[in-house]
Amino acid sequence: MTQISSNLFSIRILPAPVLIASFDLTSTIGGANLPFALGYAFKKGDVPSGSRVTGDLPALQVAGKNWWPDGSLKFASVSGRADLVAGVARKVKLGIGAAGAGVVLSTADLRATGVTASVSAGSFGFAVWLGTDWDTPFQNWISGPQMSSWVYRKPVGSDPHLVAWLEVRLYVGGGVEILPWIENGYLNVAGPTNKNAEYVFSLGGTERFRSTFDLPNHCRSVLVSGTRFSYWLGVDPQIVPNHDKAYLQGTRLVPTYAAAVPASAKVWSSLAQSYSPLQQSNYANAMGQAGYQTAIGLLPEWDVLYLTSSNARAYAGVIANAYSSGRFGIHYRDETTQRPLRFSSYPNLVTNGGSSTGIANTGASSKNTFTPLAQGTPPPTWDSPHHPSVGFTAYLLTGRFYFMEEVQFAATVNFLKNTDHQRKFSNGVFQSNAGANTTRGAGWAIRTLAQAACVTPDNDIVLRAEFAASMAANAEFYHATYVAQPNNPFGFVAPYSNYTTGAGFYSESAWMQDFFTAAVGYAIDLETVMQSVSTGRLAAFFAWKAQSIIGRLGGTALTDYLYAQAAVYTVAVAPVENANFIDGSGPWYKNWGEIYAATIKTPNPGTNGPLTGGNFPEATSYWGNLQPAIAYAVQHKVAGAQAAYARMQNASNWPALASGWNDAPVWSVIPQH
Repeated sequence: MTQISSNLFSIRILPAPVLIASFDLTSTIGGANLPFALGYAFKKGDVPSGSRVTGDLPALQVAGKNWWPDGSLKFASVSGRADLVAGVARKVKLGIGAAGAGVVLSTADLRATGVTASVSAGSFGFAVWLGTDWDTPFQNWISGPQMSSWVYRKPVGSDPHLVAWLEVRLYVGGGVEILPWIENGYLNVAGPTNKNAEYVFSLGGTERFRSTFDLPNHCRSVLVSGTRFSYWLGVDPQIVPNHDKAYLQGTRLVPTYAAAVPASAKVWSSLAQSYSPLQQSNYANAMGQAGYQTAIGLLPEWDVLYLTSSNARAYAGVIANAYSSGRFGIHYRDETTQRPLRFSSYPNLVTNGGSSTGIANTGASSKNTFTPLAQGTPPPTWDSPHHPSVGFTAYLLTGRFYFMEEVQFAATVNFLKNTDHQRKFSNGVFQSNAGANTTRGAGWAIRTLAQAACVTPDNDIVLRAEFAASMAANAEFYHATYVAQPNNPFGFVAPYSNYTTGAGFYSESAWMQDFFTAAVGYAIDLETVMQSVSTGRLAAFFAWKAQSIIGRLGGTALTDYLYAQAAVYTVAVAPVENANFIDGSGPWYKNWGEIYAATIKTPNPGTNGPLTGGNFPEATSYWGNLQPAIAYAVQHKVAGAQAAYARMQNASNWPALASGWNDAPVWSVIPQH
């Protein structure tokens, strides 16, 4: 084996001896020795420390990026060459076996191809790469004998904000693949504003892209259009991968879904299949708008469609929507490091809340330290209480640096928009009662933070440690508040507002609490908290938090909350309007029966019945919203969860809810056993 940094290389000519996973490759044009690359996640323990992944192709490279805490391989870039018949899927089998070494492709090999590339932006200027420019990449991303990848950057002309980026892949045999993008987003450089220009990308002396668009502050756009999502020097093999969906869900890096979306589902007609700069794709008209949005969930609808179908349109939907997230003004790159910001470097810095910023509900700084005021065309609003997972699934499927950074940018802007003392300065704590978050926003921010810690490569010791430390700080904060000291026994974290002000009791949106519960349950599965003590505390906090859904799916006793009406818009959480959640003193209701009576306005009737209310049986109803919360409670074996789940599923009309998931799969999360 040849190993550089944390990358793991494998070449195997014979069939893999022990099958663990597989993926399919389909080429539009077909041919011999076609190069390919994709990302692949592995179940914990499937590739033990010291083991090597091999495959049944003549050559295969598996470059490890992340490992589980037990030392087994977690995520890798997989690349190689395959003989493919046009339009016919070829299954590639992965297994464990002995591995051989090869000569690592270098920047000298890249330079030897004679490749040139340029990005121009009208009057702002241009950036060019040729000859020895390839010798000094910004970052080495993958190193191996089948494929090496580097990231390059250059300022565009003398503009202080505009930067051209390239993610370059060199394949054995001389194939070069490039993903170019233009970025307008620095953290503390004065005068951020829009950059309206005609952007042009050329590769090998041939123009590949030309488009005029207005790039707002802190946005970026890949310089591609149509249905081809990268450029090749020479022939594009036009390969689309198809992962083993059951295996990917089995890794627990994504939830497990019950849905199986058919080709006839209406959702396919609206799924984005191509890309043009800054397009909306399948995002809502306004991120903060009320009601159902396809972007909301542990994963957005376009990602879930990939996981719950075999439809070829699903992959393009994931990539197009991931590219479209560049339209949001979340890209605050630290100009001192050229990376997403480190929390520890900016304990007091907060995003400026000017109208051109595009970040909703920004906080305050105790040191009056804010990012520079943005001017010009504002980007579409980023609203963290409604923000989706961006780039995460696309990264798992492709292994692209671009998507990995998109996850990091989302996590860092969620940190940056919060009041410094509420986020505990550098700790990046997302409090559920902070107005910059709201209960659901804190949950989604924890999900995104966990995803950022998950995708940041293990050898990126700086940012990996930053995100992991923040996850640990959240675990410590919530454990100290709700587990280490006496608090309400019902699993309700502090709401940000009372829905029934003036009524003499405190009400909270039940679905927000469910979003938070699900997010923490999911974050546990990503195993991103490196400190064992904090890992245990996150699990203990989740066991407490899960009571908010387990209790609402209770039995028929007078002291229970009846399961049939669990999906309410608001639930009574305290018998007084000024209940203290922070020191735990409350006061609190005596039991779930009292909560039921205060919420439904009648005592538990003591009889079983059908599921009701909450817009039942719509797949996107409040009944749908609570599914991930109870699923993770069962998956993590919280006391009472299995019985609560069974009460819901044994209701006579349960099938009416489940039948809708094949058209709207986002909330069809089920326990992974």
